[in-house]
Amino acid sequence: MAVPVRNQELPAAWQEGFPADPDFPQLKIASDPGLMLEVFRAHLKPVAGRLYHIEACLPVRFRCRQSRCVLQYSLRLRELTTGRQWDQWVTGLVYAAEGEAERLWQAMRAADPGREIPERWLTFEPLDFIPDLQMVVEVFPYDRRLPNLRRVMGGARREFEPMVLDRLGPGQWSAEERTVEPTRYRTELGAALKYTLEAREALTARSTTLRCYVKVYRNEHGAETFDLLRALSERARAGQRGYSVVRPITYLSELRSLVLEEAPGTALQQILLQGRDPASAVRAVARAVAAFNQDDLGITRRHSLADQLDDVKRASSLVQWAWPEARAEVEAMTAAVVRGLGEVPLAPIHRDLKPDHIFLWGDRVIFIDCDSVVLGDPVRDPAHLFAHIAGRGGLDSMPREQARAGAAAFVEEYFGHVPRPWRERFPLHCAGALIEVAAGIFKRQEREWPRKLTAAVEEAQRALSGGFR
Repeated sequence: MAVPVRNQELPAAWQEGFPADPDFPQLKIASDPGLMLEVFRAHLKPVAGRLYHIEACLPVRFRCRQSRCVLQYSLRLRELTTGRQWDQWVTGLVYAAEGEAERLWQAMRAADPGREIPERWLTFEPLDFIPDLQMVVEVFPYDRRLPNLRRVMGGARREFEPMVLDRLGPGQWSAEERTVEPTRYRTELGAALKYTLEAREALTARSTTLRCYVKVYRNEHGAETFDLLRALSERARAGQRGYSVVRPITYLSELRSLVLEEAPGTALQQILLQGRDPASAVRAVARAVAAFNQDDLGITRRHSLADQLDDVKRASSLVQWAWPEARAEVEAMTAAVVRGLGEVPLAPIHRDLKPDHIFLWGDRVIFIDCDSVVLGDPVRDPAHLFAHIAGRGGLDSMPREQARAGAAAFVEEYFGHVPRPWRERFPLHCAGALIEVAAGIFKRQEREWPRKLTAAVEEAQRALSGGFR
């Protein structure tokens, strides 16, 4: 069954639109939640027998690459017959080339977009076209580049549920109730689903709740992640490392999906938001990150200096486009990063370290979302975690000075456990990471993104001047 949305207030609508772009004139409307609310109300077609009211429209993700833009929205729906409420993802695709969107829509429509979507996940017709905006609209879980997503949300549980129940040990365990909750979705790239099982043991009538996560991939990269997590989990159980990773359950190759246990403990993000002194938590994390960056993982995939600088330059271009007022500062910092960083010996890096990807459980530090693990400049990892804490990514309610203090404690502890020369290039990595954090704030269309983006740029300038010391 689908999970109704929690009873919470949606953020107020943004007042900030996107900059005018001659290649995508429809962005003026597409970036306005109020206007898009009316557009979706007028154009989305409920499937037969369903009656919905779209109560709100919230932009949640944006990306653009020269010839097209991908805009992801979350719609607050209310079913008129039952009063049930939930959030529904929809995606708009717009193209610079005249007529390209309509041609794509015609081709997608011919491929029967509703095929394999379970009935309980059908709300609106899965594919639509808005002529005035020249916009193709996909309704989750339909995704032309993630056809496996529809199948996973249907009957995939039969392939992994026995392995989840095996985690309970001896007994005749069976699942009595199941709940599927989509937790994350990036159009055309991947999705994550939380499965909750209410299990009962037949002989003793004992009952328990189990949770696992299923990550759906566009390609076979999940198989590599499964192999890495399995190897690291086995070493962690042997007590050989100063960190742990979330444990994998299985990889479903036909569905390109990775099944994972629920990470135990509390996310660093939650700890930072609790208002208490975060020093002990961030210091434990620092030691774990240092151990990870100096480990021998047996991996070969590389993220070179050129790759890293490309990441920074792409983020910089997006920030400058989105917020021209910061253009001069961002351009100067980007030039400093490109000019200052050089080739160094590569080491394992997580490459996506942020407070919600790290859990603390007793004296253990557990890393999740390890899909991006590669060989790279090891200082990139602490710089990115520093950037997310100091830049308060996902930490809006954390006071700035407390965030800075937590970030500084992390830095002090980390560099007490790694080679001394690593610290010399840390300010440059921090500046680059904060530019990427700023770009991420815009991509996620966070509330008051101009203010947050400006704050991230200020933190980058502060990092370059050594202000984290």
